[in-house]
Amino acid sequence: MTRSLTIEYTEMSEGMRDITVLYARLSKDDGRKTGDSDSIMNQRLLLENFAKSEGLGNCVFFPDDGISGTTFNRPAFQAAIQLVEAGRVKHFIVKDLSRFGRDYLKVGAFTEVVFPEKNVRFVAINDNVDSYREEDNSLAPFRNLFNEWYARDTSKKIKAVKHAKGNAGEPISGTLPYGYLKGENYKQTKIWLVDEEAAKIVQRIFHEYIEGKSLSMIAGGLERDKILIPARHKEAIGEHSAKVGKLPYRWSFDVIGSILKNQAYLGYVVNFKTYKKSYKSKKCLPNPREKWKIFPGHHEAIIDKETFDLVQKMRNSRRTRQTHNKRIGLFSGMTFCADCGHKHHYDNHENYKNYFCSGRASRLRYCESYHRIREEDLAEAVANDFAKIQAKVNEESGDFVAELHRKFASDDLKKVAEMERKFHENETRILELDSIISRLYEDNVSGKISDERFAKMSEDFEKEQRNLEIQNIAFREKITKIKADCQNVDNFVKLAKSTALLENLTPEKVRELLERIEISEKTLSEDGEKTQKVRFFYRFVGALE
Repeated sequence: MTRSLTIEYTEMSEGMRDITVLYARLSKDDGRKTGDSDSIMNQRLLLENFAKSEGLGNCVFFPDDGISGTTFNRPAFQAAIQLVEAGRVKHFIVKDLSRFGRDYLKVGAFTEVVFPEKNVRFVAINDNVDSYREEDNSLAPFRNLFNEWYARDTSKKIKAVKHAKGNAGEPISGTLPYGYLKGENYKQTKIWLVDEEAAKIVQRIFHEYIEGKSLSMIAGGLERDKILIPARHKEAIGEHSAKVGKLPYRWSFDVIGSILKNQAYLGYVVNFKTYKKSYKSKKCLPNPREKWKIFPGHHEAIIDKETFDLVQKMRNSRRTRQTHNKRIGLFSGMTFCADCGHKHHYDNHENYKNYFCSGRASRLRYCESYHRIREEDLAEAVANDFAKIQAKVNEESGDFVAELHRKFASDDLKKVAEMERKFHENETRILELDSIISRLYEDNVSGKISDERFAKMSEDFEKEQRNLEIQNIAFREKITKIKADCQNVDNFVKLAKSTALLENLTPEKVRELLERIEISEKTLSEDGEKTQKVRFFYRFVGALE
């Protein structure tokens, strides 16, 4: 055996020249389909035996294990090409052209341009390609085309299976969010179990945000309490994590932000949030929300919907500002100038606690006045306004609640039932079309139908599919709005009947009650008394005037 004469590429000396590159590659898909015949070890033995038979010296082994041939950004491959570019390689040996890569243009660029210019002999053993024997190379371009077609075909089939599973409500992401564990026989069952320890941290993050804490304050608290970051926690419970980080307790703002917006904590599976432009591309791009597929009730929720929705509204409307003495104002991030629209800053001192217009504070002077208001005055105004609303809600006549329904809720819920029926019919037809297109493709590959016939039929079915998807997007939006309007009124009535809200007012209670407060400038009445208009925007229904 010549294995002892072959060294790993990581062990080679800097001055080594006239290198014989023995390059092996195996992707996950290759391993599943062809088994041991394509294993890295078997490729190595084949390459070494060839080098021995040809009397080639300075053999260096370059393996890329578990990496697709559609990408050329492979560590061992790149290391070998760098040596080629430096003029240190004499021979480049692979088992076959598909091991080198499955992009016929790039493979051709290396074998037809780069290697000849660097006087490198290229050999693909099983394809009978040897650049030293020109007669062996005539079929190489066709083999490259076939390899790329194979990669494209495999990608299309995998995509079709993934699309079908995603539309059926099966999670298509292999990674579970922090707070969940894989159940037994996960590949078959796809069951998510609650990780009780991590779930408590998720709940803590949501509740602290509602209390008015910023992402930095939440992160700081988790670090002080020595709470492991998600990757380290995953590692601690015996699961693999690709990136664990050097600092086990250093929570990043991005991680906390992603937790706060993750619908998985509602018990939802959300599929098709990202896509790839091409089977050759590894970059995931965000899909527009209308293309997402959301399936409630897949697993146990960690966060209730009311809490989740409140956090989303808070994140969309504000960024909590922390004062110099680490105190969050009772209304921080919720007060706005009625004239210029800028947020109010919170000014916290020993003797007074004020909110003032940031537009006035700006050097550009967006506003003519500070629109200043004391926190205690604002709290009193909130209490008085909400007390009036509570009295109206609790009136025996119920006129106020009925007016809310007329103002905010759709009175034609029969439309919802009809739209839902059509929506489900469209979904069924879309899945049927997926199956039809898949069968057409198989018939085309097997020669049962011509390319022209396949192109025409698949185009018609895909057009029908697109039209149905567009219809369902419109149905989904209308249904969601009607149901949300009705639910919002009911939620507000329930909120208004809660007498405990105004007792011992806290940032959390304020955010449970209100979405926004607009502060006007003080005016002087005819009798010399100063007044200040404050406009309240309540959760679910907005301003009630």
